[in-house]
Amino acid sequence: MLGQTLFSKEYLKPLSFCAVAVIGAVLYGYDGTYFTSILAMDRFDRDYGEQQADGSYTISSSDRSLFTSIVQAGEVVGSLAAGPIGDYLGRKGALSAACTLVTIGVILQMVVAGSHVLLIVGRLVLGMGVGVISNAVPLYLSEIPPTEIRGAVVSSWQLMLAIGQVIGACVGQGSKDLDSTAAYRIPIAINLVFILTIFVGLTWIPESPRWLFGKDKPKKMLRALERIHQYHPNADGAIQEQTAAFEESRRIEIENGGDQSRWTDLVFGTTRRRFLCAVGILVAQQVSGVQFIFSYATVFFQDLHIASPFIITIIVDIVEVLGVIFSFFLVNRFGRRPLLLSTGAGMTVVLLICGGMGVKSEEFRQIHPEYNQVAAAMIIIYVFLFNLAWGPLAWVVATELSTGRNRQKIMSVGTACFWTIAFVVTFTLPYLFDQDKAGLGPMIGFIYGGFSFLTLLFVYFCIPETLGRTLEEINFLMEAEVPTREWSSYDLATAVASSEKAKTRNRFAGDEEFVEHYTGSEGAKVPKSTPPVVDSEAASEKVAEVV
Repeated sequence: MLGQTLFSKEYLKPLSFCAVAVIGAVLYGYDGTYFTSILAMDRFDRDYGEQQADGSYTISSSDRSLFTSIVQAGEVVGSLAAGPIGDYLGRKGALSAACTLVTIGVILQMVVAGSHVLLIVGRLVLGMGVGVISNAVPLYLSEIPPTEIRGAVVSSWQLMLAIGQVIGACVGQGSKDLDSTAAYRIPIAINLVFILTIFVGLTWIPESPRWLFGKDKPKKMLRALERIHQYHPNADGAIQEQTAAFEESRRIEIENGGDQSRWTDLVFGTTRRRFLCAVGILVAQQVSGVQFIFSYATVFFQDLHIASPFIITIIVDIVEVLGVIFSFFLVNRFGRRPLLLSTGAGMTVVLLICGGMGVKSEEFRQIHPEYNQVAAAMIIIYVFLFNLAWGPLAWVVATELSTGRNRQKIMSVGTACFWTIAFVVTFTLPYLFDQDKAGLGPMIGFIYGGFSFLTLLFVYFCIPETLGRTLEEINFLMEAEVPTREWSSYDLATAVASSEKAKTRNRFAGDEEFVEHYTGSEGAKVPKSTPPVVDSEAASEKVAEVV
């Protein structure tokens, strides 16, 4: 059923446009796993490590931490820069800037083998490009497709990320035994293949109609909508409906605070709720420690003395892909909240079990390898559960709830916080895991399991159900301050029709302004301006069409 809907002819153009943009997710996923493979290569150890007393070469925990985590520091900077870049240049302009940064970063890493400085600076610049991509691509994926397929399309970010990780792991496996700098230079250079593909695609895909509308470019917006709805059975009607929704959303924003986007808006009014939800869900996705699997999977399995760690890493990445594919068939059936809560509970349990396997000493676990094997198995199950919901849906929820005129700024800060947590996890893992440091080993599962439990509380109390809602409807519900746990049952059509009737009565009574009061099932009475969607005499009919 999903496949028939998703690949219907009317969605062919928006899907093809999004397919170009989402290559950025492949790049993001690829960078994580090819570099974790590089860290486990003998040739890389010889060129970047220090010689030990026995003649072998080893990269210190501090260098390994810096090499891996510096990319996340760049991603934080890139995410913050993505806000003004995206506001000024649009989604396509932001992607162009990102491709340029990644290209420079790749060249710096390859130009001199063995240079710590160039490797670090190159990964920093590459990270800045990935940070911009992580902001621009999800926004583009949420703004191009129709509501019916938006969840699946935004979820494709995580699917393509997982595919990128499989590619990275396979490339690492293929080049690890080369006895030359090609062992790690080839994986680094392949980043340019993805960049070239995006550059070529940008000459064909349209700019986001929502961004064009916000920049008062109606002709370009209409041309973009015409291309997006080219195969729609009623293209003119779809274009008119979407344009009307843009105009109504702008009118609501003007009535509730003006049409100018300001950074100070993020901490006031209903924008604060949007900001906390979008930023919170992206932070919650990372605090359960998934980044250590992205960045250290091969090294992690190697240190646990698991046979064939490179092959196990490939298996983990394939499990990620399977998890995202399964999520496509579940999200439109069960919604966002139930999947986030159920998989989050499962992730918490398996992380705690992983931690329990590390309670025994390393010597004991070497004698009884089944403890390490169980810990590794829990990580694989965790990866599947994560990609069943948290991987794809965190981005879906963040882009859906960051509605309104401050959308770009909310996502900019959100992705910056996302990468900040990713940096903290990646930077601290060697110090927590390695035997010559804290020596926690698998017991790190206790730390991430505790954070995973906190994310459950956050979702339960803060994240509403957005399944089936257009971005304009979500904006309406935010403005009306509907309580979190009542979104799924809230009758928007009736509320709008009632609002129209009440406003008409007050207009004739001489009132200057109508104020709607939403009364939830718990009796909470929240005063809020609730503007009409259409003229009063056609309210119910129009809402039935749109909602």
